[in-house]
Amino acid sequence: MSVLKGTLQDETIAATTTTPGDAKAAAQNETAAAATAAFEFRPTVCGACGGDEPKFFGWRGGAAHHGGAGVRTSLVRCGICTHIYPNPMPYPARGLDELYADTPDDYFQGHDVEAKKANALENIRSIERQLGRRGRYLDVGCGLGENLWAARESGWEYEGVDVSAAYLKWAEEHLGVRGRQGTLEEANFPDAHFDAVTMSAILEHLYDPYATLKEVFRVLKPGGLFWFDAPNEDGLYMRMGNLYMKAQGRDWVVTLAPTFSPYHVQGFNPRSLRRLIARVGFEIESFKMHGTVWPPTGEQTVRKRVEYRGAQLVNWVGRRVGAGIYIYVAARKPAS
Repeated sequence: MSVLKGTLQDETIAATTTTPGDAKAAAQNETAAAATAAFEFRPTVCGACGGDEPKFFGWRGGAAHHGGAGVRTSLVRCGICTHIYPNPMPYPARGLDELYADTPDDYFQGHDVEAKKANALENIRSIERQLGRRGRYLDVGCGLGENLWAARESGWEYEGVDVSAAYLKWAEEHLGVRGRQGTLEEANFPDAHFDAVTMSAILEHLYDPYATLKEVFRVLKPGGLFWFDAPNEDGLYMRMGNLYMKAQGRDWVVTLAPTFSPYHVQGFNPRSLRRLIARVGFEIESFKMHGTVWPPTGEQTVRKRVEYRGAQLVNWVGRRVGAGIYIYVAARKPAS
């Protein structure tokens, strides 16, 4: 595939310029140019079904964001399985670790580590109940290490992988747990090595989710449990948000949030996620939709506060009609 370095974004930069003497516009253009240079834009296919029938869905990030954050990216919907993804795809020009260059304290600002540790303990206990035993556990995208800590405290053997050296360092210094830097594929674990694998808030970040899930399938023992989650990009909250943009006469979408730098590059819904799971070979044990809306970041304007309250109400309704903001899945590798 050819590489389209910044082509679409260069058009955006030109469009946002007002007058040569406008310092604010010049600063915005400079910021947009710097953000664009951090990515290489390559044509791609659907990350869920592998199809190549993209239909334009809307713009996200940069000039298509009320605060100008991120990189302006064209989103498409797969004509086969309805999955949503950027096309061309923005790949980090200097590697994945550059994409998560913020310090852990900055990126996870506002997160309650103790609450996350308690939640991780409950998740490990739930996995143990489902399996009926302890064993070897792997957390893909282990981040600050709360799940690794919980596995250790519960008597499991554990492994973790994460692309961010900074996050792994924080986990070791603060929680006393170690993970491997890199992707799951790079770790090259043995076949049928783990009894349970988790992947929390990771699937939407993957450039090739099918390849990664195939690797999860390979390293799981027959009968092993795979627990993961992903945003529901066709939940009621997202649908109403996109209608809100249309009502303002914009061809923007709120799908794939956040796209800064961008971080989310796969937009699953129940149909496309089930398609991916079946394609890999897993058997679904549970498939639930719920989740909450995160508070807005950045400057807290009146508009942001009003929009946040509206988003909370819409998601409350969505959760009650089976169209929540997040999808939670437990799946097994067939026993034979």
